[in-house]
Amino acid sequence: MKITVAGGGNIGTQFAVHIAEKGHDVTIFTSNPGLFSDNLSIVDKAGNIIHKGSICLATNDPRRAFKDSDVIIITMPPTMMIPLSEMIYDNTDAGTIIGFVPGNGGFEFAFRKCIERGNIFFGIDRVPAIARLTERGREVCCSGYKDELYVGAIPSEHTEKCAALIESIFDIPCVRLPGFMALTLTPSNPILHTARLKTIFSEYRPGVTYESLPLFYEDWDDASSELLIACDDEIQDICRALPGFGLEYVVSERMFYKADSLREMTLAISSDESLSGLKTPSVLSDAGAIKGRGLGGFRTKRRFWSERISRHMERRAFWRDNIEKRVKTCCSSTNTDECNSLIPDLHSRYFTADFPYGLSVIQQIGNIAGVDMPNIDSLIDWYDEIAIVNDKLIISDFGISDIETLREFYLQ
Repeated sequence: MKITVAGGGNIGTQFAVHIAEKGHDVTIFTSNPGLFSDNLSIVDKAGNIIHKGSICLATNDPRRAFKDSDVIIITMPPTMMIPLSEMIYDNTDAGTIIGFVPGNGGFEFAFRKCIERGNIFFGIDRVPAIARLTERGREVCCSGYKDELYVGAIPSEHTEKCAALIESIFDIPCVRLPGFMALTLTPSNPILHTARLKTIFSEYRPGVTYESLPLFYEDWDDASSELLIACDDEIQDICRALPGFGLEYVVSERMFYKADSLREMTLAISSDESLSGLKTPSVLSDAGAIKGRGLGGFRTKRRFWSERISRHMERRAFWRDNIEKRVKTCCSSTNTDECNSLIPDLHSRYFTADFPYGLSVIQQIGNIAGVDMPNIDSLIDWYDEIAIVNDKLIISDFGISDIETLREFYLQ
């Protein structure tokens, strides 16, 4: 099969290697194709190669990337979903299968025109493994491969085909979901990242700086667990308020981490070896160039999407190659001498994806279901106060305004 992976970051590289290893023709759509070798590899934490594969092409040309692809798997951030949907619509036909990972954030709404055209659309609940680039365009380190993945599709009759494809690529068993909304409401990053960020930066406002910051997961505390569990319970309330959508398959964070109490949750997350060493997204307070990294306004209709996404991809490449070298990011509590004036990196995907897309979409569905969500609401309100990039995906823009339109869209 001809499979295009949209995104050349951590997850995109991971997918490209596994797909190529299984003998498919792989193209990577990326902001900086010149960095990519034909031969990619996945290593474990000890640096041993555990998977390798050869790609056919890396390109930033949407026509070369998407035309004639049998399958497109999207690993790019939600901030790019609307222009990406336009580009994919223009350069494919109804026979192309479109998937994205992880399966929350509202991608399905942005791709509604593709779905209505007849494209099969699918998602995966979580990433197959934690992935961190060791050398962009060449190597990624992966750990903590999941024992199973959940796959859903629109229309649902095609779930079997999509799940079988993912099983064949990763050799990980896949649960076939009866409805796609179970992916949209998968808690994971939309509450894991957001609860932790609010706990760490609860006192942040312009002018506030930090001498040191905890590691994001290894220093996880009970306050973070308390907020995470509270939001997790509210998502389960949403699931119970919407019978018939297959939401009994939404795996709570309590179940995922096998933790019922605060202490059990804190221990489970802080001791997860696959999450070790990951730092809190932050930058030096005097790194003024960080303001050029943001991107907003994708929700506005009828723009020149191709030009806009090209400019954004160019800015991402420029940032990575020229600015990031001069900005010390993500300090831990063990290196306070180097970093003594830190602020949150409000352009990190932890902020720009998980609040206005992942969590906001969950909140909007909860509002339609009439569920009280004080903790989720407080997270969104907190982000609204500090956000630099805050272009929420509004599902009513895509015709979703009540339970009937939810049912019509998700249960097709």
